[in-house]
Amino acid sequence: MPDSDTPAQHQTDAILEALADSRSATTAELATTLETHPMTVERYCRMLQRDGRIRRCTGGMYTLAETSAERLPTRLAD
Repeated sequence: MPDSDTPAQHQTDAILEALADSRSATTAELATTLETHPMTVERYCRMLQRDGRIRRCTGGMYTLAETSAERLPTRLAD
């Protein structure tokens, strides 16, 4: 089974897609957009931040890291 089918991969892909659409968002905004609990979103955002795919800015806003647009899954880039 490919990794992209895991719930964690689905959540991280959804966060990356939401940030690509909005350019920046808080945990609460992402949670509302994704209809997910804010703590779940925060956990995945921290993981994406550790991986260098997103960064946390002033005011708690998350944005894509410069290289993340290149790493978006091809199914999201279409």
